Amino acid sequence: MDTNDEAVLFGEGGAVSSRTPSARKSSPSVSRTEGTAPALNTLDHSNTDPLINKLRTMRNNVQSCPAIWSQLAKDCPNLRALYDAHLCDEKVDYTFKQMNEIVQKSARVFHDLGVTKGVNVAILGENSAQWLVADHGIQLAGGASAVRGADAPAEELRYIYEHSDSKNIAVLQGPRLLQKLAKDAEANSLTGLGLKNEYGSVKTILLMHREKKSDDDLAAMSSDLGVTIRVLADVINAASPLEGDSLPTLTRDDLATIVYTSGTTGRPKGVMLTHGNLLHQINHRIYPTVQFEDAEPIPGDVMLSLLPVWHITERTFELWILSRGSSVVYTSIRHFKNDLAKHQPQWMVLVPRVLEKVAMGVQDKFASGSAVAKTLVKLFTKTGTIRDVHRKVSQGLVVSDKKPSSLSKLKSKLIITALAPINAVGNKLVWSKVQNGFGGKQKAIISGGSALAGALESFYELCSIKIMVGYGLTECSPLIAFRRGDENLVTAGCVGKATSDTELRVVNPEVQASDESDRKALPDGEVGVVIARGPQVMKGYYKNPEATAKAIDQYGWFDTGDLGRINPATGDLILTGRCKDTIVLSNGENIEPSPIEDAILSESNLIEQVMLIGQDGRSLTAIAVLTPNELVNAGYIDAGEGKRLQKANEKVNLPNCSEEECGVASDLLNEAAKKLRNNASLKKAVLADMKEATKPFRAWEQVSNVYLTLEPFAMANGLLTQSYKVKRDFVVKRYEDEL
Repeated sequence: MDTNDEAVLFGEGGAVSSRTPSARKSSPSVSRTEGTAPALNTLDHSNTDPLINKLRTMRNNVQSCPAIWSQLAKDCPNLRALYDAHLCDEKVDYTFKQMNEIVQKSARVFHDLGVTKGVNVAILGENSAQWLVADHGIQLAGGASAVRGADAPAEELRYIYEHSDSKNIAVLQGPRLLQKLAKDAEANSLTGLGLKNEYGSVKTILLMHREKKSDDDLAAMSSDLGVTIRVLADVINAASPLEGDSLPTLTRDDLATIVYTSGTTGRPKGVMLTHGNLLHQINHRIYPTVQFEDAEPIPGDVMLSLLPVWHITERTFELWILSRGSSVVYTSIRHFKNDLAKHQPQWMVLVPRVLEKVAMGVQDKFASGSAVAKTLVKLFTKTGTIRDVHRKVSQGLVVSDKKPSSLSKLKSKLIITALAPINAVGNKLVWSKVQNGFGGKQKAIISGGSALAGALESFYELCSIKIMVGYGLTECSPLIAFRRGDENLVTAGCVGKATSDTELRVVNPEVQASDESDRKALPDGEVGVVIARGPQVMKGYYKNPEATAKAIDQYGWFDTGDLGRINPATGDLILTGRCKDTIVLSNGENIEPSPIEDAILSESNLIEQVMLIGQDGRSLTAIAVLTPNELVNAGYIDAGEGKRLQKANEKVNLPNCSEEECGVASDLLNEAAKKLRNNASLKKAVLADMKEATKPFRAWEQVSNVYLTLEPFAMANGLLTQSYKVKRDFVVKRYEDEL
């Protein structure tokens, strides 16, 4: 996925171990069912397609992620597995039989380079079929992949290579990334690529793509940089499969990957996920109360893959799809629309930003239509909205302290029936066009990475496009809860119920576990911090036991840092906010604000304080507190005005400032700030400073807008703690109406 993409943008043959959907105990937690495996759920069993049953058995019994290929090669050898017409040097179109052989050859390549159990290999690259070939080749050889995207800053990529203990090997996107690393290494007086750790400097580079470079070009680069450079596809073609006794014995407890995610210190943390963590994710049922082949991915179905595969959401979703005998078709933003029409996928996982872009395009088209078309859209929107409201009531899917009464359900059903004829016309004339825009065959779209806005929820519900929201974190592989298709409570913040074998609790954030007791669940409806426990929870942070101990308590509960509550009427988890400072944009990118804020303060004399916002938004906005004296120096206000405003600023900043004094001074500052916000030259200058300050950061970490104010974050106005930390939630609430 290139920079532009990122800008727009997380059977038979043996005993059957059947898992039941998560059940809520009498306590307020959402919990797994304890005890021995229950009898076979007939809804998980196909009476028409034996292959579905074989693959279910495989999912229950497989011990490692790459082990799926050998079984898929036996059970559905000639079905398409991967198709990539855009992102590789040459078009990729592999069957499951071909993919099994290619992964075994990939394992041979890494085995011959010294990869075995306990060895880590860095993969620094974007989504493509070759990424999966490299990842599963490393794992099949016994190693673990340490992953990040190619567009991360060079300093961060060097850190990941060093921290992950990648053993003299790195898999890179292509020559452009090589050149980026080499240029940055030279600028920092480092030799070669600057990739070095306790094993010494990197010795072998495997490129996923040659990017039109010839063998001579690569040989020259190899000589200049002092490393061996090979194209992964070339060495795989020349290799023999690693199979039989040459393969190491892998179990679900073995480390599969280290996924690097942003940490509170600015350094990314390495999340250690085992094969068991990842394999837990492949048994989820989207429609647990519906016959399997009627609603789940089945052999021959298609998933269109758009998100970065090093994001754990995309990675495990691909595994979920492939383990069902379905295929993955890789695409990009520029090819997305055409590929929807060409491949007509049944399945996609998208971030809210993509869903927002599609919705905006549809709504713009409606707005530019004829008067008659606009009238019809308005009519069908109104009747469809009424239908959707009453459908939820009739199904008992409401946000409430109690379920709707039988009479309320009956009334809603009658209203739905009365509106059915006109809504059928609306679907045929209007909403079917939106459905066809997604290919027309979609069974469901999974939304992940960040919260889905209520307006988007309503729009897609109106279009009769099933959107199911998944919730989780990298540390949980990632899914810990999701909205089921047969109990889909469509409302902002709702993330459904716990996944199989998983416990969720909403607990008091001020209470910690003790040796005598774990953290007890709050009553349904009360807001607290969400904690989770289950087989998908990470092994820990790589070489960071302190951070691991903070994240996972002695009872195995992982603290998500998210705030939420259990909806009493349905038992669904509804998220209400975040305990952490991390900002998650609508494209799923996680942003740690502190380093960016520090850089801005270092760059600009005009700014006294700054706080970034943008949770679930498209980009970052900065709330910037300006310094009156510096405004005078820059010529934006006169000296007399500056003196008056500076005095008010200092008054508010006094810890012992009274409420009345603070109010008077704040009013003065806010009145002056209104005039400054109309000064286009000032706003342009501040944004220029921010642009300069954030040059080292990634594209989505740039500030796109700024809100100028003169009232400081202070103790007197409740925006600063006693330890001089900004109360971010209070600042957001203070300015939310103006922003």
